[in-house]
Amino acid sequence: MEGFFLDSRRLLSGSWRAFERDVARLLVQNAFDDVRIVGGSGDRGADVLGVKNGQLWVVQCKFTSDSYPDSHAADEVVEAARFYEADRLAIASSRPFGPALNNAIERWARLGIRIEALPPATLIEMMRRSPEYPRARRNLRDYQDDCVTRLTAALRETGRGQLVLATGLGKTVVMAETTAQLMRDGIIDSGRVLVLADKRELVEQLQREFWSQLPKTIPTHLFVGGEQPTFWDGIVFATVQSVLPRLSALPDFGLVWVDEAHHIGSDSFRRVIAGIGAPMIGGATATPWRGDQFDIDVLLGQPVMKIGIDEGLRRGFLCEADYRLLADNIDWEFVRSRSKHEYSIKELNTRLLIPTRDEEAARQIADVFKREDRRSVIIFCPGVEHARTFAAMLRLYGFRSAHITGDMEPREREKTMAALRKGAINAVTTVDIFNEGVDVPDVDMLAFMRVTHSRRIFVQQLGRGLRLAPNKQKVVVLDFVSDLRRMAEVIDLQKSIAGDIERLDLSEKIVQFSDRGAGAFMLDWLMDQADLFNREGDARLGLPQFNFPVPAPPGGIQ
Repeated sequence: MEGFFLDSRRLLSGSWRAFERDVARLLVQNAFDDVRIVGGSGDRGADVLGVKNGQLWVVQCKFTSDSYPDSHAADEVVEAARFYEADRLAIASSRPFGPALNNAIERWARLGIRIEALPPATLIEMMRRSPEYPRARRNLRDYQDDCVTRLTAALRETGRGQLVLATGLGKTVVMAETTAQLMRDGIIDSGRVLVLADKRELVEQLQREFWSQLPKTIPTHLFVGGEQPTFWDGIVFATVQSVLPRLSALPDFGLVWVDEAHHIGSDSFRRVIAGIGAPMIGGATATPWRGDQFDIDVLLGQPVMKIGIDEGLRRGFLCEADYRLLADNIDWEFVRSRSKHEYSIKELNTRLLIPTRDEEAARQIADVFKREDRRSVIIFCPGVEHARTFAAMLRLYGFRSAHITGDMEPREREKTMAALRKGAINAVTTVDIFNEGVDVPDVDMLAFMRVTHSRRIFVQQLGRGLRLAPNKQKVVVLDFVSDLRRMAEVIDLQKSIAGDIERLDLSEKIVQFSDRGAGAFMLDWLMDQADLFNREGDARLGLPQFNFPVPAPPGGIQ
């Protein structure tokens, strides 16, 4: 049977990674929540995780082209269930089960462990019975419907389309709906679409988010690293780095999307777009500014719609931001004089950890978390080492905390993210992992332990907490800044200073933070002065002048 995203083409041709993803999409299509693909090195026997009716399912996927699936699949899925603490177990395969695997399943059944069998005939029947669209499909808000209409018209009439929506307003939903509509109307040449991003993690998330909006007749594929599609019909999600060296071998695409379109001015994106030569090209971004001042309108045309944080807040499509600036009483000149390296203040921001300051910040976070009845918090840290140590510090204050950093194994990141969504942990420390392409709508508290004046990064990180979720009225933001006079200092966050972390002993001094009443100011700034989308050509966040209470004197530190 053909005509569905999981059909004989996938079962016969694979690849095994694509088979795993289609099994995951089949779960999405059948009303599973929080479906996650965890297969790979260190997966502990799991390939796909999903939640339905409050139960966690773990699925072991076995793709074979000419043999029975390995009988060890039964042992592997049991091990995975133990590791992930799953309630239900299943094995999905591209070929019928053989006697050895059936015997292994029966052996575990005698021990009281039931393993669901999903051979190809069962998968095809599930596919046939699946609804046309998944239950998770989002109904478009009025502005999203308007965006789809305008994008569709622009792509059909001019071959170009640009959309600017603040984080949390659904730019991926709009891209997916626009694609589905154009494919349904037969407008896309060759029936093939290419979606480009600059990181594998973004590409994988884009594919998953598209699934919720697509009919089951449109297949999807990944083109990343050493993996490329075995057939090209439908939508291909790719990193620009994977596409660039293989331009001459690619089929024709009728539409190319560029996610996080502020990257489109880079040399690699421009070469890929020119090489593909698609008749239609579209892009979407929440932060349409580039440090190199490249005008993305040159490639994508004028935005068909721009909706910023201010309008999202005003219309109730983003949750309220209760933003609090907290100033400490540390005399940084004293700290510099006490530091054996005599770092500059800028260097101290990156390379110096003061344990007593972190302890007080952790206490403040814990107090607000409890007082405001928060569910989960993300803390942005200045570096990997600080993220690790601060996560440990939070555990001393009663948090179920963990760190997520770029140097972690992907499976460990996935496990930690799943635990955050499930509520098994309620605090995560990180550096930049949550800047782009991470959807954590339940997070209702943020804490900044780093100073950032990159306009794009500020909006991206703040946006992690602005998404709406059930029973979420606001996001509380605690911004721990060391000296308000440095709020306007331009700091290049993309460059880290190499070297060891120095821990400075200030144990005889007491660090205190005080809420300087910045909440109302910050909200007014976000709503009025900081209509970021109207400040053309400004790639950095610059705070306006304001009369602010003078920070407390430097306490007992002389």
